[in-house]
Amino acid sequence: MTLKIGLVARCLNTEHIRGMGKYVFELIQQSKPEHWIEWTLFGDDPRYGIVAPAGKQLVKDSFSFKGDRFYLWEQLGLPLRAIKRSVDVLHCTEGSLPLWQPKPTVVTIHDTLSWQEHDDTPVTTAYYEQLLPAAMKQCAAIITISESSKTDILARWPWLENKLSVITHGIDSAYFSPEPIKIPSDLQREIDDAAYLVYLGGPMERKRFGWALEVLARTEHQSLKLVACGFGSEARRVAASELPDALQGRVYFANFLSDAALRSLYRGAQAVLYPTLYEGFGFPAVEAQAAGVPVIFSALGSLKELIGPLALVVPPDDMAAWLAAITQAVNFGEHREDHEDQINAASLWAQQFSWRESFEKHLAVYRKSALTS
Repeated sequence: MTLKIGLVARCLNTEHIRGMGKYVFELIQQSKPEHWIEWTLFGDDPRYGIVAPAGKQLVKDSFSFKGDRFYLWEQLGLPLRAIKRSVDVLHCTEGSLPLWQPKPTVVTIHDTLSWQEHDDTPVTTAYYEQLLPAAMKQCAAIITISESSKTDILARWPWLENKLSVITHGIDSAYFSPEPIKIPSDLQREIDDAAYLVYLGGPMERKRFGWALEVLARTEHQSLKLVACGFGSEARRVAASELPDALQGRVYFANFLSDAALRSLYRGAQAVLYPTLYEGFGFPAVEAQAAGVPVIFSALGSLKELIGPLALVVPPDDMAAWLAAITQAVNFGEHREDHEDQINAASLWAQQFSWRESFEKHLAVYRKSALTS
């Protein structure tokens, strides 16, 4: 019997898919005919298509709905569409869900940042502090992506414990297969033959691009360049215009990178700088180690769970420790042949983050939730 799963897929209803989009894309990608699943992907912007894996049994339903300011696409349009499409389970993948749930509803709460950072207007406050907790209380199941996020969720809503499951993300299996390094030509021209670091995170304040620049400016390895990823076109323009004179010519802002190009960028780097202060799940911390490259970060939030053989863990505000980690990474890169055991151990460690396993655990949640109807 076919199980019809409706997915909130606004993160696929866009020009470029990013972290949350990877999650939703892989849920679909990992399904196989023997799972008897039919996916319905709900988007909110009819101007764009919905990016989805080829060859899967799915329906794309991108629709607009008046009242977005008051969350009506989600609160009314989505449940009505779930009824129209006859889904068996509705999975709200982006951390929020409707109060009206005519179909068994599952929600993924990636972290609690929205509750910490939302503005204090009456509508927004009521939405986050009253409506969403009430909706979570009546939903069929809640998924989160790390033990750290689980702790944060239960600190706010301890009564959710019985319906909360931790299912970690995975990374692309291509990280565990040899492939030639193919950095995009424009990026390769900027890097030339220089050794470089990679920064992931874009301009968000908690990601701390400014800290990455300070580390670059103060390291004794003044020939190092920095490739900054995660900036949109306007953010690239602004960040480039604000670079201090001392870093002109040493920082390059990458355009959107395909997964294959990002893997190549990792593999050619001396280290990945990941100075973020909070993550529900930190893809770069795992991906860099899978690619055989040291990654420098602080053991904050879920990152405590991502300390593998190539993690260089430093206090968030200890500049001396960050600079020492850069030197350690450069020395590692200069003598990679002496660290094959460590590189292999990192690859083996990273293989625990499997999209296949993540999907199978999601499928168990779907099947259990469908029985509640």
